Amino acid sequence: MNIAFGHSNMDMDCLGSLVLVKKLFPDYRLVKSNLIHPAARKLYNIYQEYFDFLSPNDLRGERIDRIIIVDTCIAARVKEYFNHVQKSDPAIRIIDHHNLENCDILGAQVEGATFGANVTYLGKLAIQQGVSLLPEEATIALAGLYADTGRLIYEHVCREDFEVSAYLLDMGASLKLVKSFLESIVEDEQILVLNQVFLRAHIRVIQGHSILLSYVELEENINGLAAVVEKVMDVENPDAYFAFFHIPKKNTVLVIARSQKAKIDLHELLQRYGGGGHQAAASMKITNRDGRKFFEEFLSYLEISLKPATRARDIMTRDVHTIGENMSLMDASRFLEQVDLTGAPVLNDHGVVSGFLSLRDIMKGRRASQMHAPVKAYMTRNVITSDGYITMREVERIFYKHHINRIPIIEEGKLLGIVTHGDYLKYKKYQGIAT
Repeated sequence: MNIAFGHSNMDMDCLGSLVLVKKLFPDYRLVKSNLIHPAARKLYNIYQEYFDFLSPNDLRGERIDRIIIVDTCIAARVKEYFNHVQKSDPAIRIIDHHNLENCDILGAQVEGATFGANVTYLGKLAIQQGVSLLPEEATIALAGLYADTGRLIYEHVCREDFEVSAYLLDMGASLKLVKSFLESIVEDEQILVLNQVFLRAHIRVIQGHSILLSYVELEENINGLAAVVEKVMDVENPDAYFAFFHIPKKNTVLVIARSQKAKIDLHELLQRYGGGGHQAAASMKITNRDGRKFFEEFLSYLEISLKPATRARDIMTRDVHTIGENMSLMDASRFLEQVDLTGAPVLNDHGVVSGFLSLRDIMKGRRASQMHAPVKAYMTRNVITSDGYITMREVERIFYKHHINRIPIIEEGKLLGIVTHGDYLKYKKYQGIAT
């Protein structure tokens, strides 16, 4: 027998991957985890006939020749299956989109790529092989792809995710149904916890990052806590969020974390405590610890472990073109044209920023036939400046609050550099998921 399975507590990307495995490798039987992630249960309940799953218990006494594992390469996450594979030495093939360097399943043939979803890799194989899907199968796969890519807007999304999405839509995937499966806050218990979290959540600035924290005690663990965390993350929009759920009855602390910054790698941070996941989404379970004491311990750990936030001085343009306040508007206009700028800081005779001259200011002088007047007569004097230690979140706030596109950076009375919209957008594109 040849079998295929994904990680325990199967999520939508895992289910989407398995439905594609069934089409790509029809001689393999799918095996279901004993746990289905709450966010994926509705999808599974509606479409379970399209999987035709075996249970792990069905593997007892069977000779297993080949195994395909999807969406994980970590042995602990597939232990429930291997506990039932007996008297077999199967060839193992892993298809995963996570960091394959962490693979600890011995003897496995590993393949994959850093796509936004595991469905994407298998979807690429289906495209290459000309595989046709039923609309229901395409809907399952698209739900998995959208779930793992945040509907194609997460930072790790790539071109291939869009290509496979288009293929699945061509196969008849229903966006309306996919949307219904991604609606994650539906249970009364989730809504009650969501209200508690909003009441207790607070921001703490750590190493220049805006970190949202919440600590809530629960009578019992409930399904769908990750969805609650993601909803709070959407509303509060911090750089990162660490949600602590303490269940005293079970002496357990659940930590669910989300990040919007490349500098805050959650997988790396939570590994110390046996947790992990993705760079932007991770979790951990702590047992036999006092919840409140562990919360305080973890905050201390963040203080020393988080990398400092990017500051204005890290991204600013240092070679700044300036204009003297006694220069004529005509000469200033020619200078700006020569250096291809629409404005520049104005310095007085002591090298101190005294204003800012834009093309709009020059146009006022031209309309008044005063192009030979000094720059200081037409420049904007109320210049918004800052020092180099403001964070990117503060840079963004200044741009939008004051409707400007340049911030001169001044330290000890001298012009050190300038942060432009271009500098800020380059940072957003290449360094940070969010500010």
